[in-house]
Amino acid sequence: MAADKKFTKQGDLMNARTASCYAAIMIIGLGQNDSNSLYSAVKALRGLGESTLKMGLNEVSSSQLADEIELLAMEKDVLNLKPSNPSEYGEKAKRLQELSMRFRSQTAGKILIIPELFWKQTIAGESKALPLAAMAEEALGESLILDNPKAAAEHYQSARLWWMQAGRQDMAQTASSFVQSYGRAAKCWFCGREVSGENIHFVTMSSDLTNLIRRSADESALPSYDQSGSGVYACKGCYGAIYKQADSLALQRTKELEVRIDTQLDEIRQQLSAIQSTLRQMNR
Repeated sequence: MAADKKFTKQGDLMNARTASCYAAIMIIGLGQNDSNSLYSAVKALRGLGESTLKMGLNEVSSSQLADEIELLAMEKDVLNLKPSNPSEYGEKAKRLQELSMRFRSQTAGKILIIPELFWKQTIAGESKALPLAAMAEEALGESLILDNPKAAAEHYQSARLWWMQAGRQDMAQTASSFVQSYGRAAKCWFCGREVSGENIHFVTMSSDLTNLIRRSADESALPSYDQSGSGVYACKGCYGAIYKQADSLALQRTKELEVRIDTQLDEIRQQLSAIQSTLRQMNR
């Protein structure tokens, strides 16, 4: 920043802007690579127009570097989003899709400058597009899960394919588990409703099933109990009603016990008071 002020004082605005750019970029290299620092560097670089900067052993266009840093800042912003409802998941998916396309179109065939310069990471620009596309499909899945779990499963299947292309087998496996869970369908043991979306629209409740009961349930095309036979499937409507009723009964039972305990405590207090009174009379 000293060079920036020196050039400004001398009236050399171009060199002042250049010095300001180098300072903003060095701040990123020193670990302050939050989105605010990145956008500050972008603003400084845009002020240089189409100038050339010396970055390590290479010379790069200030506009090209500004484009790259802006994409990295946008990536941080979108990854920091924490959606809490379908609409917000849909908005995140849209931003991820747009960013994925921008990485693919603006950095195709290029190695990202900032990761290579500061963190010794050789990252092809278009490789950033694959994980972003996968996360966009996952966000779309989450935006649909409450209304259309089968469609949500399809989006997670697309995400699985993107993760595989990105070489992230761990994330592909995670996406696959959501495909199975969201795509699984069952028949509610209690009301007979057919639903999709395990742990979203139906859950497993512990139960004891005999072979006779299981055989009678096997007449349905969809399962109404898990394969171990230790639990039955309940739609969230039945599960919620059962849970709330059980909670209400437990609360009622607790209040009844509290009354009984209070009554017994009162009796014990009376007995202690009588014993204390007898002892006092004996000591006179």
